Amino acid sequence: MSPAIIIQPPNKAEGRLPVTLLSGFLGSGKTTLLENILTSPDHGLRIGVIVNDVGALNIDAALLTSHDVTRKEEQVVAMQNGCICCTLRGDLLEEVARLAEEKQVEYLVIESSGVSEPMQVAETFSEEFADMHVAAGYDLEADEGGDKETNKKLAGILKAGGLSKVARLDTCVTLVDAVNFMQDFATADFLVDRQTDVPQEDDRNISDLQVDQVEFADVVIVNKCDLVSKEEVNRIKGVIKKLNPSAKVVSTIKSRLDLTEILDTRLFSYEKAALSAGWLKSLNEEINPETEEYGIGTFVYRARRPFHPARLWDMIKSVFVVIQTEYQVEGEDMDVDEDETDDGNEDDESDEDSVMEDEQPQLDPKARLASKMADPTFGPLLRSKGFLWLATRPRMYGEWSQAGVMLTISGQDLWRCEVPEDEWPTDPETRKAITRDFDGKWGDRRQELVFIGQQMRNGGEERLRKALDTCLLDDVEFRDWEAAMESDDPQGRLDELFEDGFEDWIETSHEGHNH
Repeated sequence: MSPAIIIQPPNKAEGRLPVTLLSGFLGSGKTTLLENILTSPDHGLRIGVIVNDVGALNIDAALLTSHDVTRKEEQVVAMQNGCICCTLRGDLLEEVARLAEEKQVEYLVIESSGVSEPMQVAETFSEEFADMHVAAGYDLEADEGGDKETNKKLAGILKAGGLSKVARLDTCVTLVDAVNFMQDFATADFLVDRQTDVPQEDDRNISDLQVDQVEFADVVIVNKCDLVSKEEVNRIKGVIKKLNPSAKVVSTIKSRLDLTEILDTRLFSYEKAALSAGWLKSLNEEINPETEEYGIGTFVYRARRPFHPARLWDMIKSVFVVIQTEYQVEGEDMDVDEDETDDGNEDDESDEDSVMEDEQPQLDPKARLASKMADPTFGPLLRSKGFLWLATRPRMYGEWSQAGVMLTISGQDLWRCEVPEDEWPTDPETRKAITRDFDGKWGDRRQELVFIGQQMRNGGEERLRKALDTCLLDDVEFRDWEAAMESDDPQGRLDELFEDGFEDWIETSHEGHNH
């Protein structure tokens, strides 16, 4: 008989409640893992559990008496600035604070919903956001809306510095289903297509969310390995190691594993997690991207010329569902001439629209997915992310973020060369890192994109590089671009030179909001 697994009880002197966060899609095995934790005789801990559905736990009621199992409805507290990355889970704040205060449990496991992004939950626990939580507490206290008693409780927790004062996030765990993992890179589904409990306005998609959950994890559990071949398990592990080189990857059947892998590991660090994504490590040259394992390869595409917007659009329009933020000027749709709307042509217009959709199958996500999968250049591509430089947008860099068939392109911030040096960070190492990105006359403007996919060493990288190179300005176009930049009206000249149908990028101030 093998010796019992001993997990040392968490350090009581520290006083903060340690927490393991479980993420993963519905069916990945989170509830089974919870059952294994709660019924295990090995850890010797009284464990608090926050779940989405207590009824789903198939555990004898007598066993639950030694633990604290709570179901909480999701409740979101939005920050004043309205940034989605600054929403707080009010239900978590209240429940974790209660468990920490009562000191009836030694450890807490939180099962997040299948549609949760672990980074958002992690922010609730992270000391890096304590000042922001304090400010949110005062905002909530002054808020006249909602349940006043609940607001008062939450405001008190936040004003004290948030959960980081009473609890510490110990381990972020993501479970993936070995049967569906690769298929979820080859889907056109949005969350609303699969989940009945998300609002219709939730525009997130399956491929992006899967990547978010894997890239932020300390431990990734590849579950249901008995239902796929060993080769498929290795391929999935290869993808995960490219997406998140720092994560520990564990393969399981029925979510059974050594619980020391996920309880009281002290693996979590917000800074480490935020910088752990493989694409970012490749850009920062912390890992060698020119490697391939289990048929999954990576490379970094770099160039010091801008993309021609029209050629870039032609390259991506039929193989990706291109997601962009559409900015609308307030009130611009209010001035409508009623005579024009009631002229009897609505049916004609809708008929015309349906004809357009028939003629342009790329407007249909499933048709674009079929087009991507059939394309020898983009079909094998699983994930890509980085920064791009458009010829018509010389002041700002764009972000390119792709998972499966979904490609998000959005404006981010000013190139550093467009920011006065006296506004740069004062830290010498940070300033040195900024200047390392400068090269010649046009400063830090550049293309810097990381690609992760299959067949990279079998012609895939070469095909992608060739496709991207054709989108760059050629020698004549680049000379025209440089002349426009040196003219009295650079933006006007660039708009005349190059067609640009991408959505506008809006310059925003990020003072006091550095994440």
